[in-house]
Amino acid sequence: MSERPGINLPSVAAGGAQAAAAPVIDAPPPRDVRRAADLSRLLVSGALLVVTVLPAVATRASTRRMQQGLLDAATALAPGLRDGLVGTVQVVAVVAPVLVLGVLVARRRGDAILRVVPAAALGALVAWSVTHLALMRGRPDLWPQVLVGRGGLVHAGWPSAVYLAACAAAVVAAGPWLDTRLRRTWWTLTVVCAGLSVAAAAVVPLEAAAALAVGGVAGSAVLLLAGGPADRPAPQVVADAVVACGIPLAALRETPSPDRRPGEGVRYAAETTTGARLAVQVLGPEDRNRDLFHRLARLTMLRHPADTAALSPLAAVEHELLMLVFAGRTGARVAEPVIAYPVAGGGALLVTVERAARPLSAFPGEQMTDQVLTGVWTSVARLQEHRLAHRALRPEHILVEPDGASRLTAFARAQLGATPDALGSDIAELLATTATHVGAHRATQCALAGLGPRQLATALPYLQPLALLGPARREVARYDQARARAAGTGAKRRTVRPGGRPSLLRDLSAEVVAATGAEPARLAHLARFTWKSVFGLVGAFLVLHLALPQFANAPAVLTALHDANWWWVLVVLPVTFISQAFSTCLQMGTIPARLPFGPTYEVQFASSFLNRITPSNVGGMALNLRYLQKTGIETGAATASVGLQSLAGAVSNAVVAAGFFAWTGRHHAGVHLHLPAGRYVLPAVALTLAAGCLLGVTAPGRRFLREKVWPFLHAATSTVTGIASDPAKLALLVGGALGLPFIQVVGLALSVHAFGGDLPFAQVGAVYMAARLVANAAPVPGGLGALEAGLIAGLTALGLAAGAATSAVLVYRLLTFWLNVPLGALALGLVQRKGYV
Repeated sequence: MSERPGINLPSVAAGGAQAAAAPVIDAPPPRDVRRAADLSRLLVSGALLVVTVLPAVATRASTRRMQQGLLDAATALAPGLRDGLVGTVQVVAVVAPVLVLGVLVARRRGDAILRVVPAAALGALVAWSVTHLALMRGRPDLWPQVLVGRGGLVHAGWPSAVYLAACAAAVVAAGPWLDTRLRRTWWTLTVVCAGLSVAAAAVVPLEAAAALAVGGVAGSAVLLLAGGPADRPAPQVVADAVVACGIPLAALRETPSPDRRPGEGVRYAAETTTGARLAVQVLGPEDRNRDLFHRLARLTMLRHPADTAALSPLAAVEHELLMLVFAGRTGARVAEPVIAYPVAGGGALLVTVERAARPLSAFPGEQMTDQVLTGVWTSVARLQEHRLAHRALRPEHILVEPDGASRLTAFARAQLGATPDALGSDIAELLATTATHVGAHRATQCALAGLGPRQLATALPYLQPLALLGPARREVARYDQARARAAGTGAKRRTVRPGGRPSLLRDLSAEVVAATGAEPARLAHLARFTWKSVFGLVGAFLVLHLALPQFANAPAVLTALHDANWWWVLVVLPVTFISQAFSTCLQMGTIPARLPFGPTYEVQFASSFLNRITPSNVGGMALNLRYLQKTGIETGAATASVGLQSLAGAVSNAVVAAGFFAWTGRHHAGVHLHLPAGRYVLPAVALTLAAGCLLGVTAPGRRFLREKVWPFLHAATSTVTGIASDPAKLALLVGGALGLPFIQVVGLALSVHAFGGDLPFAQVGAVYMAARLVANAAPVPGGLGALEAGLIAGLTALGLAAGAATSAVLVYRLLTFWLNVPLGALALGLVQRKGYV
């Protein structure tokens, strides 16, 4: 644990004199990896891009005035000074990219050039799209005029924001192959060029900021897809550090492990001149960056993450060495530690005694004997008794020797004096991950033999997905998904049960209760945020921002209610319940399996509540997807079903709208649909082609297509094919999709009639569908505000009195929109208690 090379070593590692011969190093050639630093830069740059573009889109007039003020300050400079600044920027903009490419060519970094060129092209394409689609309308009126008659080497408007974005993307893409000083120099030049261009009024301020953000996004995206060199010490540097810490090294060989997780470093097998065998784990800056994402995820999701502070590689290996020493003192069988030592370049290494052993995860289920598993749990019991939490207790971190003895490894995140949450999560994690190999019953019985009933029962509150954050959670999810897929094989028309999806954690909970005789325990409250709390906050904001202004018309509604025909108002009330019945039919018609009507009807009411507090029906779609998954339907098929619902709804709205428009035979004033789709077609097609090329020409992209996209498309295709071959499903799909908009038109017509309106049904339908199409473009839940304005404008354009039109629309929305809020909230709580979602 010291940086001094004079530390005393165990006899297994120490040798008398240092070997004279250089150690033999066996390591594969360096390979490109997807680095955590690039993902961090992508997220930060994306956030900056959103922050830059959002004001220009949401507050266009204010943005124009702000930029106008900045340009007024720039035009106050002397013309000669401004032209001098522009000329300087233009010289740097020409020379700097040439120098970067020259450095890469001189160093024979063809792999870097293959990242720089696509990154620059992608940055230019994205910047051009963002500029023309979002930022152009935010340009101040003064800006085009200040460029007239000015110039440096060329026209004063060059380099443009598009060129700056290309340069920034190229610098990011070339960064891994440049040393720190050179990389900072190029970044400084790019930022200074953007700043000087703004100061000389050659580039609009927001466009310059967006160009830098786009460059970070494009360059990082290319590096993530194509890969880059890892931020880890080279094998020769590792060998030098091993020798420097006093170990007489004879040979060093890298040992790739398929079970090694991101952030756990690189492992080497070392042999000393005395014949001793050692295991060397090396951490670098790359592993520290990946650990940052792990800690951020736990900090965001858990109430009490109990994570240590950010540690440097040296501090991390020193911590792990200390935990190994303490764990060994408890009586648990763990890897035998030797030394922790720094490595040049910011890395560090941890040396342990290597034994002939294999990870437990490498054993097939039938080879995981009860003796081996019980021995593992006995070591875990010693850790639990001394309140030492491992916090990464999975089969890949357990080594099994030929005689069946096991040793625990990977104590990097271990914690002394651990909380009950951490200790219980340890047991739950190992229990769940071993159960994916040997089944819930055997895993529980082995844990009972090693831990005892009292200690095993402490895991009951933590048999939940959130306690298994990370690889264990994904492994359990894959196991349950495979069981659900196997249950549905050969039964395309099977009847599914809500909440009936196979659940390993639920099975384990039942096994633990039966084995220990303990009472079923409530799950521990681990989540910092739940989707319910998030939706509640969003809903509260939207209600304050959008709903409260609606009450400004409450006096007019109350006045009109005195003259309303209450019998017709009451007739509107069933529209809400009939609408959910059509929505249920639509849901049932988009999945080959047979869904029960009652539970699906309840889920649709709950979805309607979430749609009231989330834009574009996102909340309802997420709840429907969760409902289908909980019934045991494969994720790809469930996603295809939800997508098919949205598509069917859009098509049915267009069909019903066309029918009503043709029926009326008139074009009513006040209903204008202006959809400038042509402006978006070319950028969208270009960005899609660029993304497709990056996915197709890079190994990670092809692997993503092979492992994620094609299986999903296959499941979605099977779902659509199954529905198309079933007339009953088609009838439910078509009936539900067409019935939804039609019953809403009926509700509006009844509301209009209740207030004395005598408009023809076809005209009311045309008004509703026109307002619905316009409101769908508004990024607010249910078209709140936009739909009301469109309906009132359309009805008054048809000759209905303004007071009657306003009252009819507000009463209609009260009974068909706001009534869903309390009913949907009750339904949401009900389906949660029943385990449907």
